[in-house]
Amino acid sequence: MDIETRLARLKALFDALREARPRPDKLPAWFAASALVPADGEGPQLVEATRERHAAFTDVVGRHSAPSGSLRWIYAALMTHNGVSMERFAQAREALRAARSDSKTGGLHAGGSRAALVLCLASEEVTTVDRFYAMKQALVPPWWRASPSITDTFAAFHAARGDDPRLVKQARERAVEVFQSHRKSRSHKHEGARLCALMQAEPRTVLRRYEALLDAKKGHKTIRWKVDRSMLMEWAAQDLDPSDLEAIAAIRERLPRSISSTASARLRLAHLLYIQDRKLPEGGQLAAMAAVIAAQTAMIIAATTAATSASTAAST
Repeated sequence: MDIETRLARLKALFDALREARPRPDKLPAWFAASALVPADGEGPQLVEATRERHAAFTDVVGRHSAPSGSLRWIYAALMTHNGVSMERFAQAREALRAARSDSKTGGLHAGGSRAALVLCLASEEVTTVDRFYAMKQALVPPWWRASPSITDTFAAFHAARGDDPRLVKQARERAVEVFQSHRKSRSHKHEGARLCALMQAEPRTVLRRYEALLDAKKGHKTIRWKVDRSMLMEWAAQDLDPSDLEAIAAIRERLPRSISSTASARLRLAHLLYIQDRKLPEGGQLAAMAAVIAAQTAMIIAATTAATSASTAAST
């Protein structure tokens, strides 16, 4: 599917998601549509299947539990693209929650919804919760840099793939040493190590691509302030180079300017469309969508905080 076809399909899916109620807000509608672009099937059927999954979340997790708000549309679209039924998601989530206490690994992010989603997306087979918690136990970082959303996401993927927890931990440790030794990557050494282990990439190769992308972004006035080092580390692990940066920047200019620039949304969307045509290292697509979900979560929190602050100011 060429970029012209992808852009047209993206717009058609966005319009279909927004034409009936309930409907997602505009920004999550764009990201939900992007998840459906490469899916097999006609747009109307894909949108209807996404709506059915979105509605089913109320029965599975309740009206206000995670995933909540706009994230439900993105979860539903990802599940539709991958043919994941709500029943399978619900079973994985409940199994994770039932075994959490005995695992001694702390709480589950989003009540187990994030881990359940990744377990279902990463493998067509049912992953035992014992394997997930063994991986999580090996990967839980010290409390001062703990992030349950990141730990659960990566632990779920490695577990679904059947990776050995000890080998994953060793791969991360070796990668940290590589990124720690260079000034430009030092502040993102743990992030780079997670991505290298996930995508089974050689750290020194990723480091060279990362530095090349850093140099290349300086020549792009339209995106140099939109793409941060965290994003470039992810792209380097996905085997992208400066020519790919050029292509992503060009796609970004083709997207509607009405798409919010918050959290570099247009750039993220352009990246997602671009990598749909590439053969990425295993885990590359997941890393991209995990970053989008994280950005959406941050925007939801920011919007909620702003609304709360405005309400408090008005009442006082």
